[in-house]
Amino acid sequence: MNFPKQTQETLAALVESLGGRAAVEAAAVEHTVATGWRRHPGWGKDPAKPELVADFSSTLDLDLAGPRYRLAHQAAVYLVPTDLDYVEIGDGSRGHVRGVDFMFDPRPVDTAIPSWRVAARLRHFDLTSPLRLVRKMLAPEADVTGADGVLTLREFGRPPVRITLDAAGLPRAVEVTEEHSPLGDVLVHVAFDDFRAVSGVRVPFRVDITAAGLHVHSETRTEATIGTADPARFAGVAGETAEATVEQASYALSSTEWIMHYVYSGVRFYFDLQTAPVKPEAVELAPGVKLVVGPSHNTMVVELPDRVLAVESPLYDDYSRAALLQVKRAFPGKPLRDLVCTHFHFDHMGGLREFAADGDLTVHVGTPAVPFFEQVLAAPHTVDPDRLAAVPAPADVRGIDEVLTFDTAAGGTVSAYRIVSDHAADMLIVYVSSGKLVFNSDLWNPTPRPPAPGAQRGRLATQLYDAIQALGLDVETIVGGHCGAGTTYAAPLDYLRISAGY
Repeated sequence: MNFPKQTQETLAALVESLGGRAAVEAAAVEHTVATGWRRHPGWGKDPAKPELVADFSSTLDLDLAGPRYRLAHQAAVYLVPTDLDYVEIGDGSRGHVRGVDFMFDPRPVDTAIPSWRVAARLRHFDLTSPLRLVRKMLAPEADVTGADGVLTLREFGRPPVRITLDAAGLPRAVEVTEEHSPLGDVLVHVAFDDFRAVSGVRVPFRVDITAAGLHVHSETRTEATIGTADPARFAGVAGETAEATVEQASYALSSTEWIMHYVYSGVRFYFDLQTAPVKPEAVELAPGVKLVVGPSHNTMVVELPDRVLAVESPLYDDYSRAALLQVKRAFPGKPLRDLVCTHFHFDHMGGLREFAADGDLTVHVGTPAVPFFEQVLAAPHTVDPDRLAAVPAPADVRGIDEVLTFDTAAGGTVSAYRIVSDHAADMLIVYVSSGKLVFNSDLWNPTPRPPAPGAQRGRLATQLYDAIQALGLDVETIVGGHCGAGTTYAAPLDYLRISAGY
C-alpha cells in the first residue's frame, strides 16, 4: 500500500483501535448472535413513519477475508404474519437457502439462490462489520483515502464507503449514498456502539441503520466470537446458481439496503429484480380497459376520449420501462397523460419517474401523499441516473380528497376514490363504470376460486368491500394490483365479500 501520509495515519489509528494489525489480520471468521428489528420506509400509513416489518434473531458466521457467509435467520414478519426460519449460505457467486424465507408462501424450500442475492447479502455484511471493512482496506490493491478521522474505501462497481472514527480511532459510523427507488440518492448511515474485546480484537455489539434520516434497523449482538475459517461451516452450496446480469449485479451493490428492507420483510421476489411483464401485451379487462400483468405487480390502462390513463407505476424504473411500453401500445395513437397511484408504498409507485420522463404527465394521488410524490419527482438520482435525471420533464401532482372522475372512450366513467384503510392514509381505489370493475392494490388479491371465509388480508379486505358498498358502486369484478394464486388478476365481487367475512 502506498497511501499518502494522512491516509496511513488515519488507517493505522483505526486498525490499532480494533486490536492492532496482527490481531486484525489473524481474525478469520466473525461469529455473531443477534436480535433486532427492521422497519420499511416505503410501507406503513405515512411516508415519514417507517413500518415495523420484522423482529428477528440471527446467527452469522462471516468470512472476514473472503466472500463467504452462513446465516441462520428466524423472524416474525408482519405484513402477512409469518414466522421465517431458514439457513442461507453464500460462497462467491453461489448460494443456497433451506427453510422458510417467503412470507407469501411459508412452505420450506431447499434450493439454490441467485448470485445477486449473495452479492446483496455480502454488501450488507460489509456495511455492518468494521472488521470486514478494515480487512478490505488492508488489502494490497485497496483504494483508500482519508484524513481528520474519516476514511473512504472505493471498490469497483460500488458506491464509496465513508468510515468515521472517534478520538480513540474506533469506527463509529459508516456512510454510503445508495440508489433507493423511488427516492433516488439516499444516505445510508450505519452507527456502531458498545465495542467489546473479543479474542484480541474489538467488535461492536450494537448496530443501528438510518436511511434518508429514518431509523430502519436496530441490532443488538448478544454473543460474538472470532474463530478460524472452517470450510465445513460454509458447506452446502450445491447446484447451479443463476449469474447476475450487469444490471442485476449493479443493483445489488448500489441499492443494498433498499433490497434488505424487503429481505427482512420476507419478500423473496425482490431478489428477482424483475425487468418485464409476464405477458407480451396488455390483456383486455373490458372494452377500453387493459391490464399490464407483471411477475408480481400490475398496471391498469384506461382509454379516455383523447388520451390514456394508467393506474400504478410499480417497482422501479428497470421494470416500469418495459411495462410503460405496453401501456403505450395498449391504445395506439393516444398519449399517456394521467397516472393514478393508489398509495405511496414504494413497490406500487417506484416507477413513477420513468412514467413521468416523457413529459406532460399529471399524477393523481391521495391528498396526504402529495408532498411525498413531489419530493420523489424532484429528487437527485446520481448513483443510478434515470431518464428523468438525464432530461428533466414537467409533471404535475394533484391530490384527491374524495373522488376524481374522467369520461372514458367506452362511454362511461373512470373514478378514483379516497377510502379509509389501515394500509395507507392516502389509499385510492379506481372504478370503471362500463366494465363494472374496481382496481385495488394490497387490500385484496383476486383468487381463482371462492376463498375461505375471512381469508386473505383480513381487515383490509373488509375495508375494501365496505367502501364499495358505501359508495354504491355497481361492481361485478375486482382487479388486483397484485395477482392472487398463479396469474389470477381478476375475480368476482362475491369472492371479495367472502374474504371480507360477509
